[in-house]
Amino acid sequence: MYGAVLLQILQSLVVIALAPLYSGTLARAEAIVASKRGPSVLQPYRDLAKWLHKSSAVSDQASWVFRGAPFAAFACYLTVSAVVPIITNEPLPLAFLADLIGGAFVLTLASFVISLSGLDTASPLGGLGASRASWIGSLAEPALILVFFTVGAVSASDNPYLMNHAVAESPYVLVLPTHLLGTVAFFLLVLVENGRIPIDSPTGSIEISMIEEGRALEYSGRSYALVKWGSWMKLFLLSSVFMNVFVMPWGLGNATSIISGLLAIPALLAKLAICGLVIVVIDTSFAKLRFFRIAEFLGASFLLALVGIATSYVIGA
Repeated sequence: MYGAVLLQILQSLVVIALAPLYSGTLARAEAIVASKRGPSVLQPYRDLAKWLHKSSAVSDQASWVFRGAPFAAFACYLTVSAVVPIITNEPLPLAFLADLIGGAFVLTLASFVISLSGLDTASPLGGLGASRASWIGSLAEPALILVFFTVGAVSASDNPYLMNHAVAESPYVLVLPTHLLGTVAFFLLVLVENGRIPIDSPTGSIEISMIEEGRALEYSGRSYALVKWGSWMKLFLLSSVFMNVFVMPWGLGNATSIISGLLAIPALLAKLAICGLVIVVIDTSFAKLRFFRIAEFLGASFLLALVGIATSYVIGA
C-alpha cells in the first residue's frame, strides 16, 4: 500500500519536474533543425525561476476569476497526472477519480478557466484568444471522445490502465485498422490541444495571430509561471498517454515496486523523444493553417476516429 502511494506521488512529481525539460528539448531541437543555435533545454526552468521571483501585475478590471484561474488550471493538470499511466501500468490509489474520458473533461475544465480569465480583464487580445480557443475546443472535444472509444472498442474498457494492458498483451492490436485510425486521430488532437503547427505557432510573436498564448497575455510574474508550467504539463501528459496507451505500451513499472517505477522514467523519456521528434518534424516542415481551415483539420481527426469505430464493428475487433 505504501509503495503504491509513493508511486502516486512520484508519478505526479515526474510530470511536474520533467514537463519543462520536454518543452525545452522540443524548442532546442526545432532551432537546430532550422540551423540555429537555439535556447538551452534548461531554459524553461530558468524562465520559471525568473517569473516566480516576480510579482504579478493585475488589471483593475480583473476579478477573482482572473486571479484564481492559474491555480485551478494547474490543479486540473495535476489531477490528470494521477489518473493516467505515466510510469506504471497498474492503477494507483487515485486512479479511481476518472477514466480517459473523465480526464479529457478535466483538461477541458483547465482550458475553460483560462479562457474565462482571458475574457475577465476586458482585454481585446485576451478575448480574441479565448474565443478562438473555445471554438477550436468545441470541435476538438467530440473528436477526442471518439478517439477514446476506438481504443475502448479494442480493450472493452475506458480505463487507461486496462487499455494499456489490452494493447501490451496483444501486440497485434497495434496493426488493427481501428487502433491505427484512432492513433492517427489522437496525434492530430495532441497538436491541436497544445497549440502546435499547423494549428498555432508555439513561438509566434504576433499578438493578433496567437490562440493559446493570446489568453495568457494579461498574466505576469508568478501567475504567468503557473499558466506556462500548466501548458507544458499538458503537452507532457498528452504525449505520454499517446505513447503509453496508443503506440508503445511497454516499459512501465507496476504499482508495488518503487524500483520498477524509477526504471520506467528513462523508458518514458525515450518514448517522449520519439514523439517529440515527430512533433519537431511537423513544426519545421509545415506552415500554420489559415484560421478557418482549422475546422477541416479537426474534421479529419473526427472522421478518422469515426471510421475507426465503424471498422471495429465491421471486422469484429
